[in-house]
Amino acid sequence: MADASNFLLSRSKERPIVVCLDPGHGGHDPGAVGSRGTREKDVVLDVGLTLAQRLRETPGIQVVMTRHTDQYIPLLSRMHLGSQHRADLFVSIHADAFPDPDVRGSTVWALSNKGASNAAARWLAKTQNAADPLLRKLPAGSPNPMLNEVLINMTQTAAMNAAAAAADVMIRGLVGVEGLHNAAVQHANFVVLRAPDVPSMLVETAFISNLREEQRLRDPEFRQTLARSMHDAIVAHFVKAPPTDSRWSSANHILGHHETLSEVARRYGLSVEALRLANNLPHGEEPAGTHLRVPIMGA
Repeated sequence: MADASNFLLSRSKERPIVVCLDPGHGGHDPGAVGSRGTREKDVVLDVGLTLAQRLRETPGIQVVMTRHTDQYIPLLSRMHLGSQHRADLFVSIHADAFPDPDVRGSTVWALSNKGASNAAARWLAKTQNAADPLLRKLPAGSPNPMLNEVLINMTQTAAMNAAAAAADVMIRGLVGVEGLHNAAVQHANFVVLRAPDVPSMLVETAFISNLREEQRLRDPEFRQTLARSMHDAIVAHFVKAPPTDSRWSSANHILGHHETLSEVARRYGLSVEALRLANNLPHGEEPAGTHLRVPIMGA
């Protein structure tokens, strides 16, 4: 099991888990704009702020945000912020557009050092990366030292493995909220995912270019649901793989006779959905004697 703490240096013992949230775009960059004028930068900021509040209410988790207002932050600055705070997980939040208005559903992305997983991945990475004027000024074909040197480093490999594990949990968390555009983790060279020491993912919550999904993104209750599901997935990931030097650790709970999953979840400060995600459980009650991975959370 990949553990982010294996490659983060100078950590204090019993530290909080650090999650860096990155609502995409902002300021002069509206991101994608739906047919009704819905701006990506606005909806993802709202989701990010709600998710941040939920994470802050979870014992033992500290939140860093790349932006908490309508401001523009360069892509490389977002990436470096995650590294500076030695985040255990970096989550970039988007609601992108695609030329085909019928394309819909959630997608979760992780960094690839072998190229994009498909044509859509290449197109999305190109459009996201091109939004940064600093990157547009780089000569075509100029070497990127971070990709040329760091991607072959064992540190990056460990971070990418941890990111893939977290992204898989995120996909399973989102499936009940918004149908998946891709049922497996997708891979592309998004700039914000390139930090060598931070497990990073990019979540396309929905496609704002799809009329139905734009309408859902305009609904505050739907954005709340997205944030809740992303929170459950992040918590579940750290139940499965808590950094060894953090305030979190995992324990084994054996489901007793007449004990429900709701009771176990409440006892350990989890939602039932987070408990299910952490243990790969289907919906429904589990039989007595089931072994459950549960967290021990520090304050």
